[in-house]
Amino acid sequence: MHCLQRCLIASLLTLCLTSCSNIDETEVEDSESSVEAETPSSSEIETESLTQEVEVEATEDEDVILIGVILDEENIMASYDRQPGVAFVGMIEEYNRQGGLLGKKIEVLRENGESRLSVINGAAEKLIKSGVQLLVVTCELDFAAPAIKQAKEAEVLLISPCASEEDWGLGEVDALAFSMVTRPKVYGAQLADHLWGEGNRTAAIFWDDTVPETIQECIAFRDRWGNLGGRSTVESAVNMVTAPSVIGPADRLGSLDVDVIAVCATNRVGVLTLQLIRGAGWLTPIVAGPSLDSASFFTSDIPNLGDFRMVSFASTRGDDPYVGVNQAAVNFQNIDGIPPASGRYILGADLAELWFQAVNFAGTADGRIVAETIKSFGSYTVPSGLIEFEGTQAVTKRTLRMLRNVGGYMVFESLVQEPNQ
Repeated sequence: MHCLQRCLIASLLTLCLTSCSNIDETEVEDSESSVEAETPSSSEIETESLTQEVEVEATEDEDVILIGVILDEENIMASYDRQPGVAFVGMIEEYNRQGGLLGKKIEVLRENGESRLSVINGAAEKLIKSGVQLLVVTCELDFAAPAIKQAKEAEVLLISPCASEEDWGLGEVDALAFSMVTRPKVYGAQLADHLWGEGNRTAAIFWDDTVPETIQECIAFRDRWGNLGGRSTVESAVNMVTAPSVIGPADRLGSLDVDVIAVCATNRVGVLTLQLIRGAGWLTPIVAGPSLDSASFFTSDIPNLGDFRMVSFASTRGDDPYVGVNQAAVNFQNIDGIPPASGRYILGADLAELWFQAVNFAGTADGRIVAETIKSFGSYTVPSGLIEFEGTQAVTKRTLRMLRNVGGYMVFESLVQEPNQ
């Protein structure tokens, strides 16, 4: 009996101890669960860290205005694109040295378009995704097309420093697309007025028929020259194949014995035409339109060039009468290490100043508002002087320069004003 009682007591004690042990384990597990809930996992820590980094980057980006530049640095359009592109960057750097714009730094994201549609398309996509407020694009509408399409869809302001197709001025490229030059025929008429004002009355006229710009330039010159009362002894298209057969007969007939020979041509055709004229022994003064002014043109390519002048957008040698032009050349050299090789560089400086003024006035870099601001002003003072849009989306009026060959260097001679109406 006593043995049975002892067994019962032992069993009860065992049950009690087991029960207490279970309670302690439950409390420990609850405590551990509580600690785990309060301590974030490593993945949660990484996510929070990334979020903080994104927030920091966003805050930093708010202090920067991004601009995208897609110009050809090395291929077909490089001799026209690169000069204004470098000058544009030089002007932006100068603005940053002076404190930036709207209290923010301006950052230029520069892409080499290579005159390749696929490359330009990829560059435009990349720049627009990065948040640029302005796209600066090539001088040729066909090559600029992929960037224009994407900028239009994203409502990004787009400006070309030197696109001369009529579509730009008419706003047919896009409501937010502008150009810093106008149709070549305007410059052809300016040249005719200038030469007539100098006292010239007879001319021989040659134009490069391989591109529409040179054709328009000299046809406008011819028409204006005739309206003024001028006489032309020869009016002919030339190219790399036909130039010898055109200049030869003109030489034999004495058609080059005139007051001035007008040439509208790109570099290759222009240089060949000048070589043929001088090679035939004619010393007649020659004047080329701005279509010949590019980074590929060198006076040394034409032996015995002699009395030669060329219309340009600016002087490159620090002798321009406009201080802004000479300073833009300094800014160019600060970026590139060498002086500009073509007066077209000033178009990039003018573009930068136009955009800078419009953003300042609008109080925002938003492309839609900046575009309306540009349209609302009739004229702007930029490094090259006064420019006017006259209700269009391309600069219709600007002061050109006449440069003269002196010892192999093209130096400033005079200003070329817009045609008289």
